[in-house]
Amino acid sequence: MGRESVEEARRRLAGKGYRLTKQRLAILKVLRGTDAHPDAEWVYREVRKVLPHVSLGTVYRSLEVLKDAGLIASLEVGPRRRYDGNTSEHQHILCTGCGRVVDIHLPPSLLDKLERQAASEADFAITGHRVEFYGLCPQCRRKAGK
Repeated sequence: MGRESVEEARRRLAGKGYRLTKQRLAILKVLRGTDAHPDAEWVYREVRKVLPHVSLGTVYRSLEVLKDAGLIASLEVGPRRRYDGNTSEHQHILCTGCGRVVDIHLPPSLLDKLERQAASEADFAITGHRVEFYGLCPQCRRKAGK
């Protein structure tokens, strides 16, 4: 993470009444350095490589703080919550075989059309959406012979 990114993180955390601790910074660096959408235990193992005395509880609490500040996103996929260091607008595909999560970027015009259709059909004022896809990744398809 560049100095500018660190300062942005510090500013966003301060706006929510939090400090940018060395643990939070390490977690943020780990998440922004992967596209694997890991769970908290994976993040904990990676952060321990640079901060050996960090506790799992600290990692869990820090993940919630970073999410609250909008610096990371969380995904409810499968039995565990997963985390994403990429907070830009994007969608996900989850492999139902191995659990791998992949980012995809659908055109905003397509999402706008879906929102308009949903609003029209249900007479709702849409305030947000979540689009997720499920299927088998290439490796799982090969294993399954599909």
